[in-house]
Amino acid sequence: MPSAADLPFLIRLLDDHDPAVQPVIEQQFSSFGGDISQDLAALGVQLPGTDKRRLVKLLEPGRRDTLREEWLVPSGGAASLEEDWEGFEAILRQISDFLHDGITLRPSLSDSLDLLADEVREDLIAPTADELRIWLFDKGPFCGVNGQADAEQNFDLCRVIDVMEGNPTSLGFIYILLGRRLGAQVEGCNYPGHFLARIHSGGVGYLVDCFHGGRRFDIDALIEAHPEISPQARNAVDAPAHLGLILVRYITELQYTLAAKGRQEDAELFKKLLNTL
Repeated sequence: MPSAADLPFLIRLLDDHDPAVQPVIEQQFSSFGGDISQDLAALGVQLPGTDKRRLVKLLEPGRRDTLREEWLVPSGGAASLEEDWEGFEAILRQISDFLHDGITLRPSLSDSLDLLADEVREDLIAPTADELRIWLFDKGPFCGVNGQADAEQNFDLCRVIDVMEGNPTSLGFIYILLGRRLGAQVEGCNYPGHFLARIHSGGVGYLVDCFHGGRRFDIDALIEAHPEISPQARNAVDAPAHLGLILVRYITELQYTLAAKGRQEDAELFKKLLNTL
């Protein structure tokens, strides 16, 4: 098994087009577990663009194996995650690690959320859910991504925190997880077709559209103004979705995205992981 000290040599071999060498390189890189970011940083290795792209592809099988082997299956399935914040976040961390390129050094999901929470505290000591909404989306830096909202990188919560844009589900999850850290109650709303958050402010229940500037909607007024709303949508609006349910939604959306992008092996993997829940 190769060690971190072998990386400079292996990287030099990326340009070797000998048909006998390439399978060996692929096998060697697959043994690193899909992530060599810390090793590259420690060695001070600088990669040109072509090598980066090639290396990301070579590390994909290792990340796939790592996710498969380390997948944390809740003993009671998705239903057992109803209030299991630690388990919920651990699974999201695993998925973010899988979606990472494996060569860029970055904090873990938990550390990224902690750092963001510290940033909020510089302005708001103990924010309410509505104050956090304003800080993040209304007056703050987070917004819906322009263009392909369903691209796989927009499900990578670490990346979403870093670039401050994402899709409705990833932005909603960050709002929920950050609210948990800051003592502000933010719930998920499994609204059909567009994930929303659910909060209370001044005794009134609101839906929050994190993707569109954190716009909020009075739940009772919304239902009254739209009597034609489907039973599925009404049920989603009437009660918060527990952690297991919104996790299933997140993984399902990611599975469909991977399949649509032609990443069939990854889509099949997530289908199997989904079945464990």
